[in-house]
Amino acid sequence: MAFTPPKNASPEKQAILQSIHAHVYPGRVERLLGGGIDFVPDRREGYRYWDMDGRELLELHINGGTFNLGHRNPDLIKVLEDALQHWDIGNHHFASEPKAKLAEALIASCPGDMQYVIFCASGSEANDAAVKSARYATGRRKVVALDCAYHGRTGFSGTAGDDETARFFNSAYPHEFIKVPFNDLEAMEAALKEEDVALVMMEIIPATDGFRMPHDGYLPAVKKLCEKYGTLFLADEVQTGLGRSGKAWAIEHWGVEPDILVCGKGLSGGLYPMAAAVMKEQPGHWLHENGWGHVSTFGGSDVGCCVALKALELSTSEATLNNVAVQAEYLRAGLERIKPRFPFFEEIRQKGLVFGLKFSDSNTGHGMMKALYENGIWAIAAGFDESVLQFKPGLLMDRALSDEILQRFENACIWLVNNFNDLIYGTLTDEDSDELINIRALATEALKEWGIEGAALELLKHRENTVYKVTPQDGRPTVMRIHRAGYHSDAELQSEVTWMEALNDAGIDCPEIVPSLSGESFATVRDASVAAPRQCSMVHWLPGTSFDHLGRVEKGVVPELCERYHKLGALAGRLHNQSEAWSPPDGFTRHAWDANGLLGDEPLWGRFWEHPVITAKQRTQIQKARMVLQGLLKQVGQSKEVYGLIHADFLPDNILADGD
Repeated sequence: MAFTPPKNASPEKQAILQSIHAHVYPGRVERLLGGGIDFVPDRREGYRYWDMDGRELLELHINGGTFNLGHRNPDLIKVLEDALQHWDIGNHHFASEPKAKLAEALIASCPGDMQYVIFCASGSEANDAAVKSARYATGRRKVVALDCAYHGRTGFSGTAGDDETARFFNSAYPHEFIKVPFNDLEAMEAALKEEDVALVMMEIIPATDGFRMPHDGYLPAVKKLCEKYGTLFLADEVQTGLGRSGKAWAIEHWGVEPDILVCGKGLSGGLYPMAAAVMKEQPGHWLHENGWGHVSTFGGSDVGCCVALKALELSTSEATLNNVAVQAEYLRAGLERIKPRFPFFEEIRQKGLVFGLKFSDSNTGHGMMKALYENGIWAIAAGFDESVLQFKPGLLMDRALSDEILQRFENACIWLVNNFNDLIYGTLTDEDSDELINIRALATEALKEWGIEGAALELLKHRENTVYKVTPQDGRPTVMRIHRAGYHSDAELQSEVTWMEALNDAGIDCPEIVPSLSGESFATVRDASVAAPRQCSMVHWLPGTSFDHLGRVEKGVVPELCERYHKLGALAGRLHNQSEAWSPPDGFTRHAWDANGLLGDEPLWGRFWEHPVITAKQRTQIQKARMVLQGLLKQVGQSKEVYGLIHADFLPDNILADGD
């Protein structure tokens, strides 16, 4: 499939994106670029990333906890360098000192009477090993997991944790891998009471569902049900473990001792792939009977164990856990101060430095992801609930970094307020696209009609019309509109100018027309780059900001909008009074957005019920709706006392705020 990397990227970045798209994960590259994210990581240090072209991001994704201790933590690098003077990966058949030390440290750190450790290269593999262990230990096959949990994408872990992807690969086994709702004890007991379930896999705070928190008594009650029905309890701590929650393991907050605890990500220190399934005697007893029942060439690598031992020590030390508590409280207070100003910011879910920030819907969640990216933070929407942003600060962050994160987060909320319409309408347009390159060529040609060849063109909007700010080398700036092809006749455009002049005479500020060299209100311009000739007009530049650009929103979004809409309502009243009292001249013609213009046989935006993408059933429904609406509008009537404002009259982009 043809792929075009972003034209504003360096040649080196373009080449890498092209190669990854061709050979590694094309779908992922396309989706990120489609969202305006072209980051290709290069230098990294602490909790900061720089891409190949120098863009800096604060790291609040941290690969699910992989970089809990920061990128390229110097203490861990020193351990790795020292280890490489003596160790390498090692041989998974043999015992080694690094394996022994890490196993003992993991067992000592975990709640309960743990006995065995199975070393793996990923959390997914560790969950696979846990399922096998539980099945052998209990003699049962069934596994119960949450319907909102994620346990990886390999083998058993993929079947247990992500139904959609399991079905995609024809690997779903719903009779053996049963899903129950989170925080629903009745559903859990119903799944366990037949006493045929080997294992309950519990993601302690489901990350991919946006870190929904367990109810206070939920986890202890699930553990009691497991004990009642002879089922083993697994704590999946791949994302929440290793100090992130404020304790070594999140399960400790609820006083539950799991039979198996799975960890990964942060155990690697971000330097060497490491994960583990830590088990009590019962699920791990098979290790006596079948020493090769689970083998992993790179699991428990000797150099990896050296790094993991230091990562475990740093992550669970008293100093680190104290810092997590202090920074978590400080960040929460800062987020609570910001939240009331932005009504789309609905909820803060938190346990230590585990944060899920919920927004009003998935569009806003994605919008905040983009807003944060534009303001120097990398954080992603949760895969199973995209209205929630996973917000994961590092364990070793300090007050200065917390302040920087809060400032950038506030800036991102402000950015979203002032750019949300552009995101929804798709007007944050790539000026390097072929379409806009061609329109710019036409705009350059149009400058000749006003005798200002060589004036600078700055794209303002590209929707039905394309709008440029025009700045001559010497002279006041103007605005050029390149009108949508074939939408308005010349007479309709001239009528628009006539009405604008009448509005100005009535004291309602509208931009004044700049006549072309031939004295006309607009010019029809032809250019080889654009298929059809386009009408172009020029108006004087007016000071102000777009109506929906609320600045820093110091009072909050709702108070700012209430104040502005009150003023806009007064302006709408003045506009109505002018249009009622005004007598248009002969030849005045405008589109009529009445019942016929909206819903007639030849509506102004075309015969929408004939659109090629709709199905026959949809076409029938649309036609029925059209008939009902025509009847309702007929009842309303069309006298001068009955009127409405259509979207184009008071679209926020068409209103400039400049004081009063």
